[in-house]
Amino acid sequence: MFQADALKSLHDGHRATFDTILALQSVLNTRFYGMERTVECMMLAALTGEPMVMIGPPGTAKSRIIRSFCHLLGLVGDDAFAHGDPAGSAESKKEAYFEYLLTQFTEPSELFGQFDLARVFGTPPVLVREETGMMQKAQVVFLDEVFNASSAILNALLTFMNERKFHDRGKVRKVPMRLLFAASNHTPREEGLGAFYDRFLLRSRLNNTPADPERLAVLLSAAWTETHAPRLDEADRKRFASLMSGLEAFRNAVDQMTKQGKLRIEGGDPLFRQLADMVEELRRKDLSQMSNRRLVKFAGVIMAAALLRATRDKVQPRITAADLGVVLDFGLDAEDDSTVRKLRAHLER
Repeated sequence: MFQADALKSLHDGHRATFDTILALQSVLNTRFYGMERTVECMMLAALTGEPMVMIGPPGTAKSRIIRSFCHLLGLVGDDAFAHGDPAGSAESKKEAYFEYLLTQFTEPSELFGQFDLARVFGTPPVLVREETGMMQKAQVVFLDEVFNASSAILNALLTFMNERKFHDRGKVRKVPMRLLFAASNHTPREEGLGAFYDRFLLRSRLNNTPADPERLAVLLSAAWTETHAPRLDEADRKRFASLMSGLEAFRNAVDQMTKQGKLRIEGGDPLFRQLADMVEELRRKDLSQMSNRRLVKFAGVIMAAALLRATRDKVQPRITAADLGVVLDFGLDAEDDSTVRKLRAHLER
């Protein structure tokens, strides 16, 4: 799918970033029992910069794991875990992290800032937003209950997500956002939300832990510690402090190598037959329309998964049929365990 020499160049040039991502994945897996798939999805979102949404019932630690991720990267302080201040204080965030719970009554000004009324009625009158701590200033954005938002919010978010730009009264500004996470208790229930849902390339579904004695014991042990005495290890904070810049360097390298013609997708690979069969079955079963846009973007996720696997297994990077499985893991519109098992078995032949 991608040239072997290009994959090797990316892998060798950014090995430290891949090692750090795997270390971060290990720390989060230790702290959050039964959320390995969600953590893996987060790591792929971090590498590719693609938006991710977590879908699951209340109480499955969707918000908590995002805050922990941002805490480890140094984007929020220890007070992000204090009772009564779940998102951290303005001082600790330093505008790098923005979190908001959306409702149908949320107004754009709650995300992007109110206008300064003193200056509106000043001489001369001017419209200026109070933008400190607002979404257009953040590197990592987390929107909770994202599908509850009004049409005004959704329209603003679409351009924000697609272009990484803030459109404000005819002016267009680039934003520093590098990662967008979202959460919802359910998939979109309104037909008009289909286009917005499609923008979340990566989806991770969570469920409550089954009522098995052993699994519940492990869950309660890990969750009790995480709730009352979370692991706020300064050594981890130092290790992950430069990860955001490493991720940005990796994504820039992908762009640059593509512009230079060094990284490109080449036909003739037998993997395309397997990918085509999988996409055809997903469309036939209405598990995913898998638009052209999503397929193109998933090529980057497949590459990222292969590079992480090569780092973890200490092998030369190459894309295999098993790497195509990220589409089944994190790319479906609906769930169908039976079909997914059959398709995964076909990939692993």
